[in-house]
Amino acid sequence: MQRWISVIVVLLLIVLVIGLTMPAVEQTRQEARRSHSKYNLKQIGLAVHNYHDAHKCLPPGGVIREDDVALHGWITMLLPYFDQNDDYLRINYQVPWDQDRNRAVLEQSRSLFLIPGNFSRFTSQGYGLTNYLGNPNLLYRNSNVTFEQMSNGTSHTWLAGEVAGNFQPWGYPFNWRPLGTKLCDGPNSFGHPPWQGGHLLFADGSVTFFSENTSDVILEKFAAAPPVSTAEQTQVPDKTFQTGDFSWNNQSLQSDPQAEQLYYVHVLRGQNDQPLRIEVYSEINLEQVPDLPKLRGPDFLFLVDKNTDIAEALQATSLPKSSSPEQLQHNAELLKNLQERLPE
Repeated sequence: MQRWISVIVVLLLIVLVIGLTMPAVEQTRQEARRSHSKYNLKQIGLAVHNYHDAHKCLPPGGVIREDDVALHGWITMLLPYFDQNDDYLRINYQVPWDQDRNRAVLEQSRSLFLIPGNFSRFTSQGYGLTNYLGNPNLLYRNSNVTFEQMSNGTSHTWLAGEVAGNFQPWGYPFNWRPLGTKLCDGPNSFGHPPWQGGHLLFADGSVTFFSENTSDVILEKFAAAPPVSTAEQTQVPDKTFQTGDFSWNNQSLQSDPQAEQLYYVHVLRGQNDQPLRIEVYSEINLEQVPDLPKLRGPDFLFLVDKNTDIAEALQATSLPKSSSPEQLQHNAELLKNLQERLPE
């Protein structure tokens, strides 16, 4: 009996120790995430300064054609200053951001644009997300704001910050949002609710954390800091992106390993591993063409939806020339199996 009492006492002590240490562990984890998010914003600030040095202005918030077709946004314009010049050069800037030929780059999730600990990395259409949005007085339709226009000084003019929800694709041409008068006040506000506040990046490159209890007077002053844009300049589409536990994975298609092209299917999956979007790509076989510049990325071939004729779509590509009849049949069956699992 005495022995069992001793065992129970030891177990209770272990449970007590775990209960006491868990809050400290969680606090340490959140502090690390805060520090990393602050670093992300500093990197964005550095990229903006390097862009300004090169172009004598901030990047346009969004490049919008005269016919109101949205092409690309300010985060995309900063890619070369994040050491991602190859991806920047793979984008076709003459067509909208969400065209098929741009998807291979825009579907990538980049940790620099995400608050650590946020599990959502993609939209329901597969675009990589950003958890940071810009100041609509500095980044708006076809803007070209300079540091000299910030009459309150760059250290008092906010540039971007963490947002609480309603995240958008990092390649979206409308990645700005009004600061508002309260942080962590719903999904359309700035801040990160688990931290009861959020970081703001200022135009001088500094990053400051503000509590959710920050005075609305202070936030109003930040929001009103010149230059001030017009409602027409900051107009955005009435669109909310669905985000959640979505992820991409690739599956190779069978073909001649000695051919110059390789092929794969790129599948966006949701809950229960269900395919939501199916794309087929080709890419250079670098083992066979080693001298090709690394700039060349994968080529979009076709999208598979519920109505796609798989055999016809495959025949329209170069895959039949790079595979045997048996391999082609295997690829068609694989794609048909995925197609059948697409939602209605």
